[in-house]
Amino acid sequence: MLLAEDKRPTEAQELEIRKAIPSLREDILKVQREYNDIDLALAIIPPEETPDAYLIEQFEQLKVRLNKAQHCLASHTKSISYGRHVPLEVLELIFRLCLPDTDYVGPNRLEAPLLLCQISSAWRGVALATPLLWCSLSLHLQRRPGAWKDFLNGWLGRAAQAPLSISFEGLPNQYFDDHIVKVLLKSAKRWRRLRFSIGYPCMMRLLNTSTPMLEILEIGVRGEGGGTLLPGLYVSSADAPRLRSLTLLGSLSDPARLQVPWGRLSQFHAAKFPQTPDKCLPFLAMCKNLTQCTIQLSAGNGLTALQVQNIVPVRLPRLCSLVVIGLIHQDAVSVFFGKVDLPVLDSLKLVNMESEPFNIGPQSSVVTLARKVNLRSLSLSGGMPLEGLFDTVVSIPSLREVIIDGGWKIPPSVQEALNMRE
Repeated sequence: MLLAEDKRPTEAQELEIRKAIPSLREDILKVQREYNDIDLALAIIPPEETPDAYLIEQFEQLKVRLNKAQHCLASHTKSISYGRHVPLEVLELIFRLCLPDTDYVGPNRLEAPLLLCQISSAWRGVALATPLLWCSLSLHLQRRPGAWKDFLNGWLGRAAQAPLSISFEGLPNQYFDDHIVKVLLKSAKRWRRLRFSIGYPCMMRLLNTSTPMLEILEIGVRGEGGGTLLPGLYVSSADAPRLRSLTLLGSLSDPARLQVPWGRLSQFHAAKFPQTPDKCLPFLAMCKNLTQCTIQLSAGNGLTALQVQNIVPVRLPRLCSLVVIGLIHQDAVSVFFGKVDLPVLDSLKLVNMESEPFNIGPQSSVVTLARKVNLRSLSLSGGMPLEGLFDTVVSIPSLREVIIDGGWKIPPSVQEALNMRE
């Protein structure tokens, strides 16, 4: 009865169960011996002879008794197992630690939280009653529209009032997208983190609403046949008062076309939209509170000396982590670092988009800035990072860490120079 109801036994009930287990084991051994004797007797009967009907009947009855006895022992053992004694709060915490280590959780029956609902009715009840297991969801257009309605309502309903993290990606399909949008909008006031890579009309509908809890926004437009640039998009500080992080996905998202509360952002990332220094620097000037930033620099057709001279220097007083992607050896990168003032920059990552040397020697604008701000961490990815690396490290006395991606090993001379500074 306890097992059927998935109830935890009282101390008195547990004591009775523990006393009953030895006798249940003896019963199983007794039935097992009788079962084996008849099984042996049936095995030695010659094939041409017909076994006694009474013997066969006994054999079948013993088989049923053995199965029942084994099931009864398993039930008693399970009812006093350690899992029944775990406090509900601890079990909920364990369930949360079982979630995939991703920003958005996909509906996979082989992973938590859906997997936890398949273990037992008790675990299923705990999982369904734990909102934090259901506050993250990753959606892809892989089902019929009708199948999504009940699924979404059920999943988001289990999250109760917990803040939501939702990722929605798919090719433009007006009917299907509208169907999803209607369901998602019901929970708009609980959105904390959003990742959308969808058609522009549906994106506008999703963002043209009050999102008082929204902190992190990742957006990109998807269109037929490659699509076009993301049209104008407006997100007011009144609708999203907590928005602090914006990431532009894909190569079709021009930040110049967006109207968001730039001055409130602490993080901005646009890794796939290339911009020339004269375009991105005025934009960054609006982001005075950035602490983390990712940009891609494009050389374009090159800048004239007059254009470079006319670029107004930009100061980002709080930026401590910067990632710059581009052709590190070209003038665009040199111009950018020559025009920015980053007084608290602590970590710099350079991503070279071609298999060329970085060429960030002691006289480069990158090293000049690094010395000025007392840079402590330098990461290099792509290209040929080792050429001139020792001179670069020596030229930045504050440097304590060098990270190289792509299978390159830090030369012993560089590592020794870093170790001497510890």
